[in-house]
Parts: sequence; structure tokens; C-alpha cells
Amino acid sequence: MPPVPEMAASMEVPPSPAPGKTTDAKLRPGLTISMSVLVGGHKEIDEPAKRISDRGTVILPLLGEVSVSDLTLDELRGRLSESYRVFLVDPQVIVDFAPDTSSGEISPWGFITVLGRVQAPGRVAIPPTRDLTVSGAIQKAGGVATSAKLNAILISRPLPDGTIETRTVNLNAVGKSGRLEEDIILEADDVVYVPESMF
Repeated sequence: MPPVPEMAASMEVPPSPAPGKTTDAKLRPGLTISMSVLVGGHKEIDEPAKRISDRGTVILPLLGEVSVSDLTLDELRGRLSESYRVFLVDPQVIVDFAPDTSSGEISPWGFITVLGRVQAPGRVAIPPTRDLTVSGAIQKAGGVATSAKLNAILISRPLPDGTIETRTVNLNAVGKSGRLEEDIILEADDVVYVPESMF
């Protein structure tokens, strides 16, 4: 049997920050933010869920298209406060991360397929942030069965030339040794196969 080519490890993307927590995380395409502007204690503008576009922008009332990519929440808050002062008196701008309310049934970013010893094998939609890892995909597939072999998960990726590139991922190493590079970022049409452990 010919040797299996190794797939280059994908660049890690930090997980989406939990809503309600101010962090130093940078805004990036695919994330969803909420934004409201108060004047004299009254809410003048309320945007509960604005998805950051592929160009790293959002469209906001009065301001139009605003570039937000690579800014922290605090940096964006400061910029918007300055911008809204042109239209409003002493505006108080509140920005935060918002939960992703998309159904997941249709994903313009594609799907991966999880097979083998998982609770709910099948397709998993790639989220707008496009940072779905092997462990994240398995979690969305209901988690592993008790007989799963976590140190030999097979990732298959179709290439443009029609060949299939494969890689074996050891998720045990992620948990026990902190080898986060093992938990690679998946791409559209990848297949994740969780084999059965042979006792």
C-alpha cells in the first residue's frame, strides 16, 4: 500500500468569543456583532445582529459601510463613538459579540462529513467564521461513541486534480499533551472518519 501523503496543518483560528465578554479578540469576517447607540439614556439605534462581511465590513445606520476587521470591541466602540458624534449629541455606543442565529441547514461555506464512531454521523455545516476544527465537527456530530479510537481519526480532503489527500489526527494528543496543531481547521468537502477501537 503506498504511503499516505501528509496534509499541511492549517493555521489555527481562535474560537469565537462568548457573547457578553469583552476580550482582546479581533473582529473578523463571519462573526456577528450587536450595536446600539444611546442618547440621553434613550436608545436611538439598535442593531441586534450584524454579520461581518467577507470584506470585513458592516453596514450601520447613518454611517453606511464601516470597516471593522482586525479591530477589538473597544477599538470599534471608540471609532463609532467619534463617527456618531457627527449626527448625535454625546452618543453612548455599545458593541458586543452576538450569538450566531443561523439555522445551519444551508451554508454558503459548504459542509464537511463526519462518519464512523460518532453519535450522529452525517453532514456538518461550516460556520461563517470558517474555523471548524476536527474536535468541533465531532462535537456537532453528537460526540464520539464509547468505542471510538481518538488517536487515529482519518481526514480526507479532495484536491483540485481529483486526488484525495489524507491525514491521521490524534485528538488524544490535543487533550493530554496540549498539541493544538493536531486539531486542524477543516475545509469544505472534507471527510472526518472516526474509527472503532479494536480491543
